[in-house]
Order: sequence, then C-alpha cells, then structure tokens
Amino acid sequence: MRLYETLSRRAAWSYRIAALSVFVFAGAFVWHRFFGLATPLAFKIMGAAIAGAIVAVVVAIAALVTIWNNGDRGAGRATTALLLAALVLAVPLWSLPALLTLPRLYEVTTDPAAPPAFDRVARIRQGQANPTRYEAAFAPLQAQAYPDLKPLVIQRPLVDVYTSVRDVVKTLNWKILEEQAPETTKAGHIEAVEKTLLFGFMDDVAIRVTGNSKSARVDVRSSSRFGQHDLGRNAERVRRFFTEVKNRIAALERLERMERVVAARQAEEKEKAKTPAKPANRKRDTN
Repeated sequence: MRLYETLSRRAAWSYRIAALSVFVFAGAFVWHRFFGLATPLAFKIMGAAIAGAIVAVVVAIAALVTIWNNGDRGAGRATTALLLAALVLAVPLWSLPALLTLPRLYEVTTDPAAPPAFDRVARIRQGQANPTRYEAAFAPLQAQAYPDLKPLVIQRPLVDVYTSVRDVVKTLNWKILEEQAPETTKAGHIEAVEKTLLFGFMDDVAIRVTGNSKSARVDVRSSSRFGQHDLGRNAERVRRFFTEVKNRIAALERLERMERVVAARQAEEKEKAKTPAKPANRKRDTN
C-alpha cells in the first residue's frame, strides 16, 4: 500500500500540450484576424495547434485510464486538458459535416461556361493564393451540389438592375475593387471582396450584368483566395446576394406602383378642379 499518491506524468503533459495548443490557435486567430498574418501561415499554425489538441486528448485519456487503475493524482488536470483541447477541436469538428457532404470546391459561378472575369483580383492574388482561372472540373461538381445556382433574370432595364446590384454590394459591406457601369447594351462589371466575419478570410466576387432596355441578367462568381474547400460558403454568398437583389427590385417596383397611384390621384384631382361646379337648383317659393 502506497503512503501517498503520485502525480500522473501523462496528466501533467496532457494539460501542458492542451494549454499550448489553445494559446497557439488563439494567437494565430487574433494575429490573422486583426494584424494581417498571412493566411497560408495562419493555416499552418492553426493546423499545428489542432494536431497538438489531438495529441493532448490521446494523452489525457491514457492518463485517466492510468489514474483509474493505479490511483494516481491528476484526474483534474487530465479532465481540464480534454476541455481545453475541445476548444481547439470545435472548429474542425464544426466543419466536418460540410467536409464530408459537400464537394471540394473553392469557387462557384452561375455561368460555368463563361464565368465573370477576375481582372483586378488576378493582379492581387499572388504566391499560394488560388488561381483566378476557372477550373472546368468544378462545373459538374457544382451542378450536383448546388443546382439552384443559376443566373438571375430580371424584367427591368439593364441600367436600373446594375444600380440595384451596386447598391446591394454596398449594403453587404463588400469592398469594391473595380467596377464598370453598363453602356446601353454593354455589360456592367463589378469586382469586390468580402472579409469573413469570424476568421477574416478574404473571398473575391465578380458580378456581370448584361441585358438591354427591357431585361437584364445577373451572373456571379464567388471564390476563396486560399484553401481548397470553401465548406459551401461561396454558394451561400451567391444565394444571399441574389435574395438581396430580388428584395431591392421588389421594393423598387412597390415604390413605383405607389408613385403611379399618387400621380393618378393628383391628376384626377386636377381634372376635378378644372371642371366648373354646377349651380344648385333653387326651390320656388310657393307662398
């Protein structure tokens, strides 16, 4: 019988590894989100932190088994290590369903045959960034996973639709990198970038608006600068953008209808004002 319990070395090491993993992951997150750490380097640092968290989990479980069998001290440290590791592993675990169910794409477009061009973006992407050339192999994968991503056709003049599209880009707080307003039947073109809310990743968007005086077609291309799997983020961005455009167009049409009703009433009142009032018939005095 032992007179005192020894501290499990595995428990101590699991705690140290887990704490270091949290520190490294949080540091990479903050440095990338707010202080401009390069995204590829941030990926590597976060990946190392995730690997460390996995090691911490394995060591902590082994420590708990040893503690149970030998009666050593350190259950609290091993349990804390599991909790700390869970903080780091929450991100990849949250992404796991998308990784398993969605295709490995880093961009989508509503026109795979002739996607909107990345002109300004092509001059920005360098080094380890994804290429701006559209991969033809993405088209069948996108068609299967996101069959709803189609061009948006609106029965309104080209210039009006382009104005609404540009307003939506500003409403969504996308930073416009380059734009070309449409001229008669010449297409309008916008390139913008969105910084994701949580991690601050940069995703690029190209929008093309074609049409004439009666109708317009809006095509969108959304692409992640880094990473080979967007977890469905680009498809959601296109859907959100089209929803906002539809809502803005609907609001504009409601306003136009109201203006027509008001104008019609004002015209009717003017016509009534021009028409002289008929004199009232006086009753004869029979007395």
